[in-house]
Amino acid sequence: MNRWVLLVVAFIVSTEGFAAPVGNPAAPQLIEQGFFIPSDCGVSVRAGYEGDFVGDGMMEQYYQGQGRVDCYKQEASSGTVTFNILDRIDIYSVLGSSRTSADWRFEDVAGGIHRIELETNFDFLWGAGVRGILFTGNGVCIGLGGRYEAAHFYPTWATSDGAVQSSDGSTLHWREWQIDLDVSYKIDILIPYLGVKYLNAQTKIKGFEIPISASGEGNDQFKNRVPVGIVIGCSISSSKYFMLNIEGRLIDEEAVTISGDIRF
Repeated sequence: MNRWVLLVVAFIVSTEGFAAPVGNPAAPQLIEQGFFIPSDCGVSVRAGYEGDFVGDGMMEQYYQGQGRVDCYKQEASSGTVTFNILDRIDIYSVLGSSRTSADWRFEDVAGGIHRIELETNFDFLWGAGVRGILFTGNGVCIGLGGRYEAAHFYPTWATSDGAVQSSDGSTLHWREWQIDLDVSYKIDILIPYLGVKYLNAQTKIKGFEIPISASGEGNDQFKNRVPVGIVIGCSISSSKYFMLNIEGRLIDEEAVTISGDIRF
């Protein structure tokens, strides 16, 4: 069994990616003892860090354009605050910064193919989520979760067919929500988990002076091509004070998240 856990961790690290993280379904009960709040208290608080790296968000154009987005990358660095109820339910908030880059192609009315590339600086990201344990016993934990995140970006540069274009006045608004169902199994201090999730992600790009979509406008919209994906991860915790987690997400996106929590 320990060999299986090592293979899980190696698989996560080797995924191509670096949207919203899911987390371990057993997270509400993994840290049993905190620094200040007694373990028998019905409510506890955790603080943590979350680094999320999306190698490709698997987007496609819609409304103003059509066709896949060749690559949609995003990275985020955030702090988290989690309120835990009865070691069964986590309600958490996410505040941090994120940046994104994308490149895609579109066909104009004359049949010409054009390629657009853009990148943003780091801008404010916020999110909120909930995670609950449905069943636990004999080391097995089944949980259900949901999460919403959003960010408003300002592109720092853009190119059309390789030529630099003005990005003044342009904006990129990204938001996504997801629900997930996961199962974990505790093996001493290692808690691997596997799950499935439904993802709805959208990006709206506005305000460019040049055409960036088949509509001939300076606007375009993206959505995720595949709504259902899988998540695989592993947590490390001795049940006291802290836990560390690494997670990979596949099929609907290519992404890796590294996170950690401290219980007060």
